[in-house]
Amino acid sequence: MRRVLGRKPGRNPNTPLGALGLGAVAGIRSMTPPALLSRAASRGEIRNIRKTPFGFLASPRAATWLTVLAVGEISADKLPFSPDRISLPGLAGRLATGALVGAALYAADGRRGAAGGALGALSSLAASYLSFYLRNGAQERFGLPNPAGGVVEDAVALSLGLLSLRSTKG
Repeated sequence: MRRVLGRKPGRNPNTPLGALGLGAVAGIRSMTPPALLSRAASRGEIRNIRKTPFGFLASPRAATWLTVLAVGEISADKLPFSPDRISLPGLAGRLATGALVGAALYAADGRRGAAGGALGALSSLAASYLSFYLRNGAQERFGLPNPAGGVVEDAVALSLGLLSLRSTKG
């Protein structure tokens, strides 16, 4: 088979964008990207993921549990005692889920999962800090209550996550 512009045949050129986007979503809501990816994979929308070490994400049971965890996180985020996303435990979880979704997308596309994992984790790290400071700044400047800022973040996370997945479908 012939390579086109240094690209292996069959690879989706948008996979890095998908890993970056889902990684960024992990910085906003850590469980939303694995839930979205798992739901898409369980519907057969992520080609070849079943042939990778991340094939468990294609299970309808995994999709259900990850969705339950994502909804729980979305609800808990609005509570006044929720820890900051840039605290060590929260940041570690965001990096882990960013790495997971990035690696899974890369592996499903026949690429090196480690590269996708690094891309997803770095994107998650950047988005964690950016979204933290944006939300706090908006709350201070406009006097928004914490739950209102959280609802805006929920909408951004879901929209960016769905857009990122759409870009990876080939």
